[in-house]
This record gives sequence, C-alpha cells and structure tokens, in this order.
Amino acid sequence: MFRRFKQVSTEGTKGSGLGLAIVKKIIELHHGEVGVYDNPSGSGAVFWIKVNKTHSF
Repeated sequence: MFRRFKQVSTEGTKGSGLGLAIVKKIIELHHGEVGVYDNPSGSGAVFWIKVNKTHSF
C-alpha cells in the first residue's frame, strides 16, 4: 500500500499511487512511523503517523 505506483483497487479511484509513498518517505526522513489499520466502524481504513516532537531554539 505504501509502495510507489501501487494501488490496492483502481475501481472508482483516481490518482497515480504516489500519495502514500510520499507521505511514508517524508515521515521516515523525520525518523517517524506511519501505518494503517481497518476502520473499526466497518468501512475504509484509518491511517496514522507518529513523529517525535523536537525543540529548536
């Protein structure tokens, strides 16, 4: 799902399949994490990101 140009399903979907790959790369460059799990409500998915807060003064 996070691979470039990879789409799970293309039915009714527009796009090139780059969005999640770009998000993942940016988050990893900031030493963070990104993931996905099934939506508990039953439809779709929930995406999450985790990045450490840093202070620069």
